[in-house]
Amino acid sequence: MRKHLLYLTNTQLTARMWQNGRLSAQVSFSNEAAGWQALSGYLSDFKHVPVFLLMDLIEEDFQRDTIPHVLGNTRKNLIERRLSQLYRDTPFRTYSHQGREKTSRKDDVMLFNALTNAPLIKPWIDAIHQQQVPLAGIFSAALLSTLLFKQFNLGTEPVLLITRQSSGMRQNFFQGGYLRFSRLIQLSSDEPAAIAAIASQEITKTRLFLANARLLQRGESLYIVAIDNPETLHSMQAVDTEASTYRYLSLNEAERQLGLKALPDNRLADTLLLALLAKKSPVSHYPLQEQSHTYMLWQLRILLYFLSAATVAGCVLWSSSNMLETIAAARQFNQQQQATLNNQQRYADIVASMPKTLVNPHDMKAAVDLHELLLKNNSNPKDLLRLISQVLDHMPQLRLDELSWEVSELKDLAEPVVAATPQGPATPPMATLIGLPVRPAEIAILKASVIPFEHNYRSALDSLNQLVAELKTNNHLQVSVVRLPLDTRSTVSLIGEAGHENANAAASFELKILWKP
Repeated sequence: MRKHLLYLTNTQLTARMWQNGRLSAQVSFSNEAAGWQALSGYLSDFKHVPVFLLMDLIEEDFQRDTIPHVLGNTRKNLIERRLSQLYRDTPFRTYSHQGREKTSRKDDVMLFNALTNAPLIKPWIDAIHQQQVPLAGIFSAALLSTLLFKQFNLGTEPVLLITRQSSGMRQNFFQGGYLRFSRLIQLSSDEPAAIAAIASQEITKTRLFLANARLLQRGESLYIVAIDNPETLHSMQAVDTEASTYRYLSLNEAERQLGLKALPDNRLADTLLLALLAKKSPVSHYPLQEQSHTYMLWQLRILLYFLSAATVAGCVLWSSSNMLETIAAARQFNQQQQATLNNQQRYADIVASMPKTLVNPHDMKAAVDLHELLLKNNSNPKDLLRLISQVLDHMPQLRLDELSWEVSELKDLAEPVVAATPQGPATPPMATLIGLPVRPAEIAILKASVIPFEHNYRSALDSLNQLVAELKTNNHLQVSVVRLPLDTRSTVSLIGEAGHENANAAASFELKILWKP
């Protein structure tokens, strides 16, 4: 993704484009009305490229302080009130949490910092907003040095990190892994020897300041890391002492350690800081509400573009899948159509090869169907006898003595029974449609006895009634009693001898069972 990197000093602003991991050549704008207007015109050609504004100004203040350890809105209000007290005249202010004190209260240690020269910064930001260019953030070169500190893994001991930019020489002091303060020293000469002399003097001043501020204890060693071009580093060579340890890094070596590609014009640390800013893209050091609104709209636009591209890609994939399925279905249809034509041709060939007959094939099929229908309507005692056997299997007290079967020729008994189905009444047999008689009713005469009888007529009658009831559960059966075990009609005399019962006597009865198939 392309990024516009703007580098602002007290005298000018330079613009570079970051693309494919490389920096373009810089374009410079003077710090005056003509330069502000020129920047606005320049950005009009890059309205959809986010801007990262890096400040490297003398007017940047740092103050360490402590606040009570509170949470939520109370903490937020307390920090805002403290920033307003320290930096009333600038909106470019921020803070960072640097741990907690080891005292009993364990207050939070805070670093408050601000860009105090707001009139210097505001015209440049107005020029950016004039073109509605998304401003990704306002960054500080001093605060960005914390990324260098972490990338070089400089530890938690007191470290003085020295870099030389177009704005001058910057000294960043770290202690316990946190940035404690930063100061920018303007240089009057570009000669390596003059720069080395100024660096030596400023290091001595910084050591005295750290000792007076009690940030560096008496006799405590200071680790000094200098990043510059090889010529200047050669002039700055110093001997390590008990109080100071030196480490020199050329810009090329720093690029390799940071994993950056070869940078143009790398005689100053400007390109190193800009490349690190483009690669890491940290959260804005000095957030502003009007700045975040335009950038948020740009992020939303990018998200919508991404979603639209994903939707289009999904539709293309879905359409391709449907097209492949359509092609496969068409191929399968053609294959099936060809197979149907082949089968029809084979059938025609087989029919043509058969010997000529006087009977039409359709008539032959009708004759076969008629034969099957006659067989279906033929009377057979098997079905009726199976129904009677299923009932008798559940009544072991009954003994079958005789069973006769006959077909009824009576018309009233031969009417077909229409069975009910879940979908409605069933249709009558097909035989009636073509003039064939339906299957006739069948009659079975069942003669049986109740054993053991033991002259218990009540029990014998109960067994008979149970048999009749079981048979009547079938809607196709009509059951009538021809003879009871005991004739209870009023016209018949009951004869018996008390005390002369026959142990082998049985209660015989006779049933007439009519079945309408």
